[in-house]
Amino acid sequence: MQAGFHHCDITPVTLPIRTYLGQADTVLDPLYAQAAAFSAGNNRFALVALDVVILEAPWVERIRAHVCARREIAPERILVCTTHNHACPAVINRPSFAREEDYLEFLCDRAAEALIGAIDRLEPAVVAAGHALEHRASFNRRFLTRDGGVVTQPRGADLDRVLCNENVVDPEVGVLRFQSPDGKPLGVLVNFGCHAVHHMGKLSAGYPGVLRDRVRERIGADVVFLNGPCANVFHGDFLNPHLGDTKERTGEILAETVLGILDRLPPGEAGPVAATRQRFHLPYRDFVQAEKDFADPVVQRNVFQGLIGLGWYNYPALQAMSREHGGGEEVEVQAFQLGDTAFATFPAEYFMEFGLEIKRRSPFARTYAISLANGWVGYVPTLAALARKGGHETTTALWSKMCPEAGDRLADTALALLNGLATGSAFP
Repeated sequence: MQAGFHHCDITPVTLPIRTYLGQADTVLDPLYAQAAAFSAGNNRFALVALDVVILEAPWVERIRAHVCARREIAPERILVCTTHNHACPAVINRPSFAREEDYLEFLCDRAAEALIGAIDRLEPAVVAAGHALEHRASFNRRFLTRDGGVVTQPRGADLDRVLCNENVVDPEVGVLRFQSPDGKPLGVLVNFGCHAVHHMGKLSAGYPGVLRDRVRERIGADVVFLNGPCANVFHGDFLNPHLGDTKERTGEILAETVLGILDRLPPGEAGPVAATRQRFHLPYRDFVQAEKDFADPVVQRNVFQGLIGLGWYNYPALQAMSREHGGGEEVEVQAFQLGDTAFATFPAEYFMEFGLEIKRRSPFARTYAISLANGWVGYVPTLAALARKGGHETTTALWSKMCPEAGDRLADTALALLNGLATGSAFP
């Protein structure tokens, strides 16, 4: 086994700049592209995690093309994901703002540079894996209401309508440590599922940046944060607002947990590197029916009211998009193995329940899901969540548009790929 790590600064160099729901003329803290590369025998795999909210599939392909033109690696062996950090430039079009095209070009160049740097730094490595359960950093943000619906992130008067949380969270923090055979630290992968919404409208790496900085200060090596299924999981506890909710609190809790895991890890071992993927067509929902459903007062009461005023619930635009895209989108699911740990990737804000089910059914002892990976098709909720009225993640809109069965189809595909890796029947 070989491993290499590298990072590049992706903080915008031209200010002011449109951000995700705002405009920024200063930088709170830098944004980064954190990359890692791995190889064993003829198998090579590389990944990069970007401190932005979303990256759509065409930009992923552009990054892959940049890397493949300069280094020997197949495009399907490259993972491009985001930390889902909302304090970033406008990287996607919305009805109330346009994406920053020049920044996206810059982002792609820097992401490719980070990946190439990681590939160029490949050296003999051993890997050790560990995990812990952390209950202080993430909370389910969807709540059942007395009117038969569900509300996301309730505050104030909304709390009077709340019955209970809709579901649980996945508290697992997964860690892979890579070292040279003589013990020199090379880098760390961290997997944990939670939204990253601190300082929205400004420029900051959020809690993933705090986590990385604290761990890197201790171990002297790069840390790559891979956000897990986080669609319905948040860093604020809406039933206990006195706890406070800052990027420092969340990042430092997770850093403490990661460092505790690292302190307990045994010496590493070499292991296999393998990867596979599958692409397929995933249909949209019925947008005509969705527009009728949105007229229900219960639905309208249980969504973020400010987004209605911004025109984000635009059903004619959804119907036009469906016609343009042939009624759905092509999606990609990857599975890859590093040592005896496996990962599955999803191009969506995936509901946490799917990640738990994949962990339970995977043939590997340790399996971690990565969301917002190799594109973005919006939220992908469970069937039970979609059956309830309202909720930011489930009410049909530009960010929640795939067919009700999308989550199960993505999970089934991932499990088939994981089984292929486990049995050696996946593509080499």
